[in-house]
Amino acid sequence: MSVHLNRRALLRHGATMMGGAALSSLPLASSFAQDKVRVRFAGYVESQEQLTQTLAVLKLYTQKHPNVEIIPEFTNFGAFTDKIATETAGGNAPDMFSVNVDLLAEYARRGVTTPLDSYIPNPINLSDYLQSAVNAAKFDGKQFAIPNDAIGPAIITNASAFEKAGIKLPPEMWTWEELAETASAFNKALGPRFWGVEDAGGNYIPCDIFLRSRGKSMFTQDHRLGFAPEDMEAWYAYWQKLRETRGTPPGDVQALAGNDDPSTSGIVAGRAAMNITLTDSFAGFQALTQDNLILHMMPNGFRGGEMKQRHYCYAGNSTTVSAKSPNQKHVIDIIRFMHFDPEGAKTYYVGSGMIPCSKAGRDAFAATGSEADRKIIAYLDVLQKEPAPPRYPGVPGMTGMLTRANEGVAFGKLTPKQAAEQFIREVSARLKK
Repeated sequence: MSVHLNRRALLRHGATMMGGAALSSLPLASSFAQDKVRVRFAGYVESQEQLTQTLAVLKLYTQKHPNVEIIPEFTNFGAFTDKIATETAGGNAPDMFSVNVDLLAEYARRGVTTPLDSYIPNPINLSDYLQSAVNAAKFDGKQFAIPNDAIGPAIITNASAFEKAGIKLPPEMWTWEELAETASAFNKALGPRFWGVEDAGGNYIPCDIFLRSRGKSMFTQDHRLGFAPEDMEAWYAYWQKLRETRGTPPGDVQALAGNDDPSTSGIVAGRAAMNITLTDSFAGFQALTQDNLILHMMPNGFRGGEMKQRHYCYAGNSTTVSAKSPNQKHVIDIIRFMHFDPEGAKTYYVGSGMIPCSKAGRDAFAATGSEADRKIIAYLDVLQKEPAPPRYPGVPGMTGMLTRANEGVAFGKLTPKQAAEQFIREVSARLKK
């Protein structure tokens, strides 16, 4: 999913925490070569808070290791993907940089990044990290990145709107048919300008959960398409039917919601009861409304079919290491400091808006963090009771491809079948590169 700089701009954390237990590590930088070592660290951030804390922990590291200079190059997701594509194509990749699941696959496949297995478990011990996030940071069976946070798919649900409409909150496990029926009931209960769920037809993660409910997936473990054309046609037809039954807004209304900005969403604007997104957006949504918001799973099956937990946790932001970097051991020591040194981990996470991937970090947030933090962590714990297979790497630009096809249907320019064909053509072309 695309990440925007303002996505969590309203997050505030007053928590104090300790990171994972300090582990045996590489020799400190003072025992490395005495010449000044310059490490370029490029990445994307999801909020001003995350940028502030990332810069703070890097500054703290260089204070403790004065022969290391870290050159930070951080921006929002869209600008970062353009920049890293240009630099890697020109053979000028930074020493370390951010990736999401799909970027990881592209750069690992091209040999831009290096496997990190030789540094695991010493000095990078991921034993108490969410295993699904660790697995999602692998490619071809090798660990190519270290997860920085933990996120999961969810429906942000306005419990106050359900109460006002006199509609019962859905059970934990429910079907896609039930979601459609519940969404359509809101329009009847609260009027023609209120819809049950915002249009998620252009959203990659719920599409993957939908496909998994049909026994398929967006991608396979070996990086191929994991569905048939009729499966994708069914996805676009599902959202088209919801528009027809007024369960989701028409195209022109949905366009007002923008891209992943809570402040313009229907659930905040008072025109929708549910928003399908990721857990890392939850605090930003809650900060913008007095209504009681909760996290709820998306449907996990269809009527008459198997009901099974299909949600996975993963990292929205991970760190990988350039295969050509001459400073790989220094980069690993920076990652160790950010994740496992108690002072470094506290500086990196507290106030950043990120939920730590380590159990030690999540336990600390659950004990001392905000109410929103506790709701997110409790929800992620639910997803871990019966872990689903991890999110498999895809290709960059998935949201744009899905959205273009979905909007084509919403504005009457494409049929669901044509939208599916268009999407498959676009994604297949990226897979061949």
